[in-house]
Amino acid sequence: MKTIKGSTNPKAEEKTFYELSDFVYHFENPLFGKKENEKHIWTLYKQVNNNWKQVSGNIKYGEKVPYTFGEKAVGISFKIEVHTESKNILNKIEKKLTASLVVVPRTKHEPVIGRVILLNRDNADVNKATFNESLSAEARTSNLVGKEITFYLWEEGATEEKKYQKPKTAKVDKNGIAKIKFSLSEYATPQTWMSFFSGNHNTTKKFFVSASYLSKETTNKTPVSVTESQQQQPQQQTEKKEESTGFIEKATNIIAEGIGKIGDYVEEKTRTATSVGGNATRQPGTCICQEQYKDLIWGGKVSCEFRKKVVQICAELWGESRKIEMANGLMAVMKVETWGSFKAHHREGFQSANDSPKDLTISSFHKDSGSKSSRAVGLIQFTQDALEGMNEFPKSTPATKGTQPRYDALNRLKLGYAQMGEIRQLDKVKKYFEPAKNKIKTPEDIYLHVFAPKGVGQKDDFLLYEKDTIEYKNNKSVDKDNNGIQRKEILARFYKSKMDGINNKTSKFTCRIDDKKIDTINATDIVTYHIYADGKIEKHIPKEIKSGYEQKYKYVFHDKENKEHEICVVDYIFANKRNNGITISSIPRGYTETYSYPRGGNAQTAYVYSNGDICVEGTRYGFKKYPKGTGKVELVRMKDSLSYNNGNVKIYYSFKNSQRRHCNPESYAGFIGALATLGRTDVLCTGMCFEDATSYPSVTHPNGDSADTAYYSTLALEQKKVNAFKHFNFKNIYRGQTRWYPNLIGTKYSRGHEDHLHAGDFDSSIVKTIKE
Repeated sequence: MKTIKGSTNPKAEEKTFYELSDFVYHFENPLFGKKENEKHIWTLYKQVNNNWKQVSGNIKYGEKVPYTFGEKAVGISFKIEVHTESKNILNKIEKKLTASLVVVPRTKHEPVIGRVILLNRDNADVNKATFNESLSAEARTSNLVGKEITFYLWEEGATEEKKYQKPKTAKVDKNGIAKIKFSLSEYATPQTWMSFFSGNHNTTKKFFVSASYLSKETTNKTPVSVTESQQQQPQQQTEKKEESTGFIEKATNIIAEGIGKIGDYVEEKTRTATSVGGNATRQPGTCICQEQYKDLIWGGKVSCEFRKKVVQICAELWGESRKIEMANGLMAVMKVETWGSFKAHHREGFQSANDSPKDLTISSFHKDSGSKSSRAVGLIQFTQDALEGMNEFPKSTPATKGTQPRYDALNRLKLGYAQMGEIRQLDKVKKYFEPAKNKIKTPEDIYLHVFAPKGVGQKDDFLLYEKDTIEYKNNKSVDKDNNGIQRKEILARFYKSKMDGINNKTSKFTCRIDDKKIDTINATDIVTYHIYADGKIEKHIPKEIKSGYEQKYKYVFHDKENKEHEICVVDYIFANKRNNGITISSIPRGYTETYSYPRGGNAQTAYVYSNGDICVEGTRYGFKKYPKGTGKVELVRMKDSLSYNNGNVKIYYSFKNSQRRHCNPESYAGFIGALATLGRTDVLCTGMCFEDATSYPSVTHPNGDSADTAYYSTLALEQKKVNAFKHFNFKNIYRGQTRWYPNLIGTKYSRGHEDHLHAGDFDSSIVKTIKE
């Protein structure tokens, strides 16, 4: 019997797709072994008094189908059954049970612990405290009113056993806030006591507060700002007091500051840190890497964002107190696996990664043996086994094993890995390690888990590969004793990488404290669009793009006085180019894949066909078809909003009722230029295109070279906006025919534009490319 792929705990009110397990994603012919006229029939049953009762009106057909469960179905068991109808050798129809799956819907109103703060409410300066004072912790939550939140306060360096020995609980009030107080002196480690008893008052100590609901733990995804404080100065005394000895009286300051990230689910723990003691102060504007990540080995080879991401991942996997130790191990591994390139597109068998990711194809992953082969790729050299273990690629079946379509699908997936950029691929690195994080105890284990997982946790003399095995032959050079390859021999490369990495720490610090302000990147590290007030646009390409910025563009505006304004840095992807869409009467049969668009817009479901065409089903504008064009198109992920205001330059926009938040890079430069020319703070963008280059419900927006904006209330303001788009080389401006719209100079009438202005067909030929 086959299995059904899909969530066993679908979220209520959301469309969830289910499919049979051997329908292989992205295969040219995914239905291996499918019989002619074979039909799959999906039936839904509800559990009632320990019996399964069929849900009427819910029969579905096809290889992949959606189900949407209501909020009333939460907690109830449902069973999905798939029967297959086909003709036997006697040409008679047979029906048999193919697969079944039991699902239990979960509520869409998921409880969330968002922001967690730690502060001293008894002091005029809430960011300072002494060890004889109490700290207040607060957790801001959603959908948890009346529930109990468990808080823990612990000092960095405490063992896992010691961290959670003194929990405190508090109920969430009607405003969604849970509050608790901690006496700080109760939570210091014995080492800290000894430090203060010995008179060492200048040691900085870090504390963490955890807020949890249910028991699963993880580190908060947003790093906490940690400020080292100054030692309190003793106050002049007018009378002699009894001499006091002990830890509490040897007071130093504590900075109590911590911000969590809205959206962390309550099955997670949210941590926030504070500092105790110390006499160093951070200078405003200092790069956070200079303080927190300066000791990361090989840090000089990668970007600030890359460094922060690696440390964040290791904190989430192995704890805050070990994050640098384990991050150094991971950096050493990635150096070995990529020959020091630290590139997402580094391929097995190559000692460099000087080629451009966008120039790669699936054939770039073929080995010398031919097209039925596949090179490993990426920061830790992802292999087929690794991708299958991560559930990124389906395991083979007797019908698919060793076939060309399966190799093509595998190499297509690896091509996607190569083109996603380093920062996004680091999320895949984390996904690879997550299932084994509890087994991985040392940095050496990180290397073994990548290179030879069976060696994780073993002794140094553990035999990894015996003689005459393929693995031994591939690594024979490390067998110094000629007795098979032992764990310690494999680790020699790892230790060399760690030693070499010490001499390759970063010495250039270019980011800011605020993670959101990454747009201070040196222009020589990243491809940058320079947008000039006179309508000119230049694309500057540096000789070398720094690791972590290969899939990013930076946008800089030059005002009339030629003063530079750094606006933003955005990610970009590659998508199949699309021709203009057409309206169709229904979704044709034969699609090989479906997926849902982000909620909040008009597009709902995409149907993908083997020739690359995409048909889209939406809310109320019918069905649209977007044929596959020739070649690829770059699409940047637009900022959800811009609010830049500096001197005489104002660049503002926000989205209105649209999830079409991608566009081509040149169009985004023109859009930013038009916004600067307009100088308004109330521009509402109603969308460009989606990540797949479609643009439902519009048929004229594919590939993201057109921008829609909501009309202003007056002709004068709207004309000013039209002029701004014209100034920045949008060739065709479409408008409606009611009200004063026909009076807009330089526009054309087009159906469907009564509620928005369409600035289309940006002229990319005006962008001058300058290679440094």
